[in-house]
Amino acid sequence: MEWWAILLIGFGLLLAFMASGVPVAFAFAALNIIGLLWLLGPKGLVLFTGSIFESVSAFHFIAVPMFFLMGEILYRGGLIDLVIEVMDKWVGKVRARLLYVSVGSGTVMAALSGAGIADTALLGSTLYPEMERRGYDKKLSYGTLMEAGLLATIIPPSGLAVLVGSLAEVSIGKLLMAGVGPGLLMVFVYVVYINVRVHFNPSLAPVSGNEGVSLLEKLKATVKLSPLAVVIFMVMGFIVLGITTPSEAAATGAIGSVVVLIIYRRFKFSIIAEALRDALRLSGMIFLIISASAGMSQTLALSGATGDFLALLTSYEFSPIIILIAMQLSVFMLGLFMDQVSIMLISIPIFIPVVVLFEFDPIWFWMLFLINMSIGGITPPFGLILFALKSAIPNAKISDLYKAALPYVVLDLMIMGLIIAFPQIATALPNLLFK
Repeated sequence: MEWWAILLIGFGLLLAFMASGVPVAFAFAALNIIGLLWLLGPKGLVLFTGSIFESVSAFHFIAVPMFFLMGEILYRGGLIDLVIEVMDKWVGKVRARLLYVSVGSGTVMAALSGAGIADTALLGSTLYPEMERRGYDKKLSYGTLMEAGLLATIIPPSGLAVLVGSLAEVSIGKLLMAGVGPGLLMVFVYVVYINVRVHFNPSLAPVSGNEGVSLLEKLKATVKLSPLAVVIFMVMGFIVLGITTPSEAAATGAIGSVVVLIIYRRFKFSIIAEALRDALRLSGMIFLIISASAGMSQTLALSGATGDFLALLTSYEFSPIIILIAMQLSVFMLGLFMDQVSIMLISIPIFIPVVVLFEFDPIWFWMLFLINMSIGGITPPFGLILFALKSAIPNAKISDLYKAALPYVVLDLMIMGLIIAFPQIATALPNLLFK
């Protein structure tokens, strides 16, 4: 059978399983079982069980539940309100103040948790009622709140970056640090966009904020946030200094979040119990999907589809930039219909040999992949961040959320274009820190 027919039938079956309501993990498992039985008969199931064990027993995966636990502890401790309060003082009295507060708070929260969906829900439930009361344009508000949550996918520590690095077999430390440049660029672009929109159309947002907030008051407010630096240092600082591996740093970050709760005198055993429960639930769901899909690359290789696909690429003199754009376009299209973990598990086994073949810088390529995949969180009709904001703002119309997301999708694609044109945006910091 031709390679394209194998891929078409395989992915067609996968989408059919998902569309029929079969859970993602079971859809992947069914596809791999069918493929291995077809290729090898009953003995193929032995390979499947072995790949399940190997897929989730790798040490680097310990970072995933630890990052989730770290974020859950900080959320349960109620420290997000403090972040928003400090951001509010720094923004001061300007037009569209709450939009800037949303971006600033989302940036700080991203550096603490890496849980974009939770960030969006928290910011939506906290800030949007005041935006609505003051007469902010709802679409501009929705879009800004969604993008503030999207930052958590890019700015380290990012749980999805750990997953991508683990599955793509690249340095997780480098991939985490590669998110700093693109993340800050995204923040800058969002702020400029908001400023331009409200400058030419002041009716989109009012002038609001407290007058007379002195620099001393702002600095005093910032000092209140200083204990949170413990968490950042115990994650990124430990990685950069070589004290821990990224996997170990996730665990020290979780410990740091407990230390921060103690410093703020908010420590309760009930908070730890709830955080452990939620982190376990989320991690279990992700690992179940990973274990079920573990045999996909193996099945594709055994079928010959991977080799034939690479042979096609080498038989034509495609420009590397054309291949890159085609790959990123396929990820974008998948993001319209699938969640981020599923996109990773489908795309990465196919992309790895292509990245090697065309000698793309792996850190640069997988950071582009990560940004592209995160855009899927706000693209209709299947954007998880869209749904998270909808749950936080029940009276929001889903059609308005779709319209609100589109300008920011365009901005994110422009940012990807800049990173393609100037790879140093993503590669400069990891190359400097990890020589």
